[in-house]
Amino acid sequence: MRVGIAGTGFMAQTHAAEYAEMDVDVVAVSSPSGPGGFIDEFDFDAAAYTDVETMCDEADLDFLDVCTPTHTHLELVTAAATAGIDVFLEKPIAGSLEEAEEIATVAADADITLMVGHVVRFMPNYRRARELDVGEAGVARARRLSPFPEWGSADWFADREKSGGVFVDLAIHDLDYLQWAWGDVERVFARRTRDDRAEHGIVTLRFASGAVGYVEASWAQPESRPLTAELEFAGDDGLVEFAGAEEAPFAVWDGDGMVVESPLARDGYRRELEHFVSCLESGAEPDVGAEAGIDALRLALAAERSADRGEPVALEEVRA
Repeated sequence: MRVGIAGTGFMAQTHAAEYAEMDVDVVAVSSPSGPGGFIDEFDFDAAAYTDVETMCDEADLDFLDVCTPTHTHLELVTAAATAGIDVFLEKPIAGSLEEAEEIATVAADADITLMVGHVVRFMPNYRRARELDVGEAGVARARRLSPFPEWGSADWFADREKSGGVFVDLAIHDLDYLQWAWGDVERVFARRTRDDRAEHGIVTLRFASGAVGYVEASWAQPESRPLTAELEFAGDDGLVEFAGAEEAPFAVWDGDGMVVESPLARDGYRRELEHFVSCLESGAEPDVGAEAGIDALRLALAAERSADRGEPVALEEVRA
């Protein structure tokens, strides 16, 4: 498989590290400022481009990996679709339902395969939690807390017209996961506090089953605190808990001290990219296609609308 990467930021670096361990060749990279340093860092034998349309036209790509700011997604998917190239698209699918549905239409009309990168679905601990039987679903709780993301080029995370804010960019991970795990959500009620940069929000979910969910997301943590993720499923027959900050990796004490290694050979990013590549090879549809991306975005936008209004919002109200 031959891939072209759009972007050279944090997510592009994350994906590049995974491709280096997979049977995938990164043959082209595009960035408006020039990707030379990125290509050198990963020692890729790749062509450098400053625009994705030219890369799609000139490079011999099996698929395009879009790791660029949310507001650029429609333009880049359109460029790939015009060239007949399949697309792996980082979440969220877009910043608005109008653009998200246009992306779905463009991909369908061009008959390309498109997958949206909702990576939490592929993280082993989250997948295992979904598989465990806690009986009749009662309460689900998920938290994802971090400092403000300073790594965005031109500080695009601080521009909510581009990033969508903490619900659309960060909480969407857990909103998507909880709906995937426990079924359709009927309505949400959200609260948030924010200033020019920091933002902290909570979302209460009412599932169609009658179960209740709680999602907390933060871009307001101190710089000293790493990304923290927590999950809890409670039912009438069991309780599942996961706390990322307390996860104990494999450790060995020897004469020189403690040696710590990850117990997982493949993390969620590797698993989702391998899934996408296997779908391209087999012709199967990805587990997270455009419609799943739209459903997740609708949840995040419902939370945004609820926080603005100060009242619950039904999912059926949120339309393009």
